[in-house]
Amino acid sequence: MQFKRIIAAVDVSDDLASDVLRVADSFAHKNGANLRTVSVWPPFSVETSAFATDMGVTGAVAGRAALEHHQEGRVVCQERLDELAKTYAPGASATILDGDASKAVSDFAEEVDADLIVIGSHQRGFWGALFQGNTSTHFIHNAPCAVFIVTKTYAEKLDW
Repeated sequence: MQFKRIIAAVDVSDDLASDVLRVADSFAHKNGANLRTVSVWPPFSVETSAFATDMGVTGAVAGRAALEHHQEGRVVCQERLDELAKTYAPGASATILDGDASKAVSDFAEEVDADLIVIGSHQRGFWGALFQGNTSTHFIHNAPCAVFIVTKTYAEKLDW
């Protein structure tokens, strides 16, 4: 099988991000494929805390400040993704998706008719997955294309 449209999905704060991008870039070069790097920014939600109310901060002020902080974080995430893509996958586009990570990436893959998604996994094991969820498992079961998972152990074996 030849891959023509590849997505490298990374968390820009994850130590595996550079390895995921390198692996995806390698696949792209070997296949002459189009590579898109993506990261997902979580949806905005406001929960006015009792603390803010106790301090005399109105819900509108607290909500506006939280929204501004959320938007600033998204900009920083885009800048970091641009930097990672430029360094580890030159020529790849860099896009921030919004929403739940597994759904957003799967939907994007379907939208661009991707052949392969490359992601990282720390293999947290049963207890880690139970309490923190497991995005990799979602991709394995629901992705609209092939999925290549870069693990910490695999990344340590790579000779860049």
